[in-house]
Amino acid sequence: MNNVDLSKEILLVIAPHPDDEVLGCGGLISKVKKAGGKVFVIIVCVGNQTQYGSISKTSARKSELKQTMAFLDVDDYDLLFDDDETHLRLDMLPLKKLIDLIESGSKVSINKVKPTILALPFGQSCFQDHEAVFRATFAACRPKPKNIKHMVDTVLVYSIPSDMWSINNFEPNFFVDISNEIKSKLDALLHYKSQIHPDPHPCSIENVKRIAEVNGSLVGIKSAESFMCLRNLLK
Repeated sequence: MNNVDLSKEILLVIAPHPDDEVLGCGGLISKVKKAGGKVFVIIVCVGNQTQYGSISKTSARKSELKQTMAFLDVDDYDLLFDDDETHLRLDMLPLKKLIDLIESGSKVSINKVKPTILALPFGQSCFQDHEAVFRATFAACRPKPKNIKHMVDTVLVYSIPSDMWSINNFEPNFFVDISNEIKSKLDALLHYKSQIHPDPHPCSIENVKRIAEVNGSLVGIKSAESFMCLRNLLK
């Protein structure tokens, strides 16, 4: 995002679970905040669940989320659901309900914070809940005249390391230089203690750093985050 005055940008990140926002765009979050812009985050759900290699406990993950948001100095965030039923069956939630929360129901919804940049998760992930969040956010970003609803100028899709296991490849066409923000991204991930995995886990600290370096090599810089740009309105 060269030659963009990020101090005037308002970034809204939609994440299925706590830590997805950092894995996917922790560098972009740090970059916008460092420039003086505003950042808001919607975390859709968290719950108690036994996972491969770790255990998700609602109380611990909510505490980690609070610490991470404070570390990243986000302007505000919202956790939509913290019950086990929704956490395990997010893809069974009526899509309209999720669209309404992202569009206007959350305290940091699109219509309330009026973002200039919105980042949503990859829609063809192997995780059904990520797919549901993508579909709802994509619908919430549908274009309308600005006198009717807020339309986000730049809509980006981010990926997390686990998205590499997908039938349809994540094909980036938009890169953000995070050479000066990679440390903040990795330090933010360390706040999610219950989700830290040793290398060679896809979401290990070491692998997240490697992915940033590979992304950077694609555009001739040290470290980058990559996105699929769905819309970018130049004014």
